[in-house]
Amino acid sequence: MVRTYGASFEKLYAAAVGTRLGDAARTSAVAVLAAELTGSPAAISAVSAMSFAPWLLFGLPAGALVDRWDKRRAFLAADSIRCATAALLCGLALAGHMSIALLIVFVFLLTTVQTVSDSCFNSLLPSIVPQEDLGAANTRLSASQSTVGIVAAPLGSWLSTVSSALPFLLNVVTFGAAAGWVKALPKNMDRQAASKPANAEPRRLSRDIRDGLGAVRTRGLLSALLLCVSVNNFCNGLNSAMLPLLAIRSVGLHPAAFGALAGSSAACMVAGNLLAGRLAAHGTPHHHVAGLAIGLKLPGFLLICAAHSPMPLILGTAVLGLATGLWNVPSSTLLMASAPREMIGRTMALFRTVSVAGMPLGALASGLLASMTGVRSSSLAAALLSGVVLLGYLRSLRHLPTPELTSPARK
Repeated sequence: MVRTYGASFEKLYAAAVGTRLGDAARTSAVAVLAAELTGSPAAISAVSAMSFAPWLLFGLPAGALVDRWDKRRAFLAADSIRCATAALLCGLALAGHMSIALLIVFVFLLTTVQTVSDSCFNSLLPSIVPQEDLGAANTRLSASQSTVGIVAAPLGSWLSTVSSALPFLLNVVTFGAAAGWVKALPKNMDRQAASKPANAEPRRLSRDIRDGLGAVRTRGLLSALLLCVSVNNFCNGLNSAMLPLLAIRSVGLHPAAFGALAGSSAACMVAGNLLAGRLAAHGTPHHHVAGLAIGLKLPGFLLICAAHSPMPLILGTAVLGLATGLWNVPSSTLLMASAPREMIGRTMALFRTVSVAGMPLGALASGLLASMTGVRSSSLAAALLSGVVLLGYLRSLRHLPTPELTSPARK
């Protein structure tokens, strides 16, 4: 039986899962469309870069602004803007005006508004779900989003081959539906916005951002999680950038079977989400589950590094997917429970910004490392770094006070 947390959670859940379907399908479709529109590697990489550049540029300011605004109204405005933007791009595609430059501009615009939308969602969830139920709610949400991710990528690629307008028409539907669900949320659900005095003294945005960074720095658990997020995603970038070359040229995997790696990873990510929920339901502390997830990264990367046949490669990728699923639930729960309520937008945006930055930086380092020492060195370096992160995380837990782990501060 699926546990529910009230009508507000169901509406927020529907908005988040539906939006994930549209976002994941668009990401896959954009990659196919870019390859069809141009043969320039620089132009194609520019399209890919627009998927993360707005987070690096606007992630922290968006989080600070979300802490100032009524989060429900900001969420509604963001999804409405994304719906209108996708509709405009759909119309241009139908009129035959699609180009690589247009694709770059619109991907940048959609991701920019997404920095507000995602920050609002992550900030609203703790207002809807009691703190003791955050783990179970995050398990349901993460498992559903991971499952949607399995079908969204092939759906987006297929839609783009039928018509360049169809992936963006899907976005119009998903963003529009999400805006409808958010509009149906109670108008007074953002208790933090309701508690702000009407005559509050204006503050500079830079000061709000600085205060948010300071709040993370002074809370040991948040600092430990931030370090793990940044290095883990750097390791993911190290591994994933060279994975196609390793799989196809070194291991001999047929190019048509390369999708099996992504499929096994996505399926195991769902299993990791569900396992994290089961462990939490049986009383395993969230910070212990997070440590287990970090520990699984090490054998996953080592299996890929040592693979000379497809089976160890697929197994290693599956282990990494399981580890990612295990990590997503407790890390999100600990962040939401530990972040100061008045700074939750800034806190969640900081972690998303660091998370996004890790992948391209790791990919860049992977190219440099592989050019000097071979494609397997990237996965080996990721394994070594994962071991260091695990030791650092376990050491940080020993120095954290018990109340911070059991009853996170909400002041």
